[in-house]
Amino acid sequence: MKQTHQNQDSVLETFYNALASSNNKALHDVHIPMSDVFYVRSAIEANTGVKYTLDHVERAMYLEGHLSRNDVLDPDRPRGYCTYDA
Repeated sequence: MKQTHQNQDSVLETFYNALASSNNKALHDVHIPMSDVFYVRSAIEANTGVKYTLDHVERAMYLEGHLSRNDVLDPDRPRGYCTYDA
C-alpha cells in the first residue's frame, strides 16, 4: 500500500492498517511527516483558521528549505498549488 498525497492526512490510520496487514512492504511505504510539519500546520490553523493538508505544509517547508528532500513524500512530484510546480 503505497502512500499517496491523498491519504497522507490519515497518517495514524494508514500506519495501523499497514501494521495490521502484517505486510512489511506496506509498513515500509507509510510516510510519516516530521513532527515539525504537524506543529507548523497547527500553528497556521490557529492563526488563520485555514487547515492545509500535511502534504501542502510539508511541501512548503521543503521548498522554503526547512526540510530536506529525504523528509518529503515524492519531493519531485508537482503538486499544482505551488508556483514552483508550474
